[in-house]
Amino acid sequence: MLLNKIEGYQVLILPNDKVKDSELLLGMLFETHFDYVLSFGQRPNVKDKVHIETTARDCEVCLDTVFDCERLRLLFEQNGIPAKLSHNAGTSFCNKLYWNGLKYITEHELKTKMVFIHVPFGRNISDIELFKNRIFETIRIFMQN
Repeated sequence: MLLNKIEGYQVLILPNDKVKDSELLLGMLFETHFDYVLSFGQRPNVKDKVHIETTARDCEVCLDTVFDCERLRLLFEQNGIPAKLSHNAGTSFCNKLYWNGLKYITEHELKTKMVFIHVPFGRNISDIELFKNRIFETIRIFMQN
């Protein structure tokens, strides 16, 4: 629902498969130069706010994003979306995708900055269109500066 009818961005909808999701992301990173990669996943116990993930983990090893998460958090707040910096991208699909993306970017010395943003399940968003508009307005402002 969040990415439905979004214009002006290259969108990749993933099949929710741990292996294929990463393969598709890494394939795009290999084929195309991106300044930014913003990944979205759902967090079940969140309502009308976002969690901006700063870190991906593989066992005890951590990879931190170089994306300006604090600036993004402030912009979300200024655009009416409560936002929290989180240092735990989860233990499954979201974390695995984030880890593989950050690892690829690091290993290939790409200038790409990646961030993972957890959003609520649709049922936990009071007004989906307003929420979606605020998310993409925040991203638009972030990318202008």
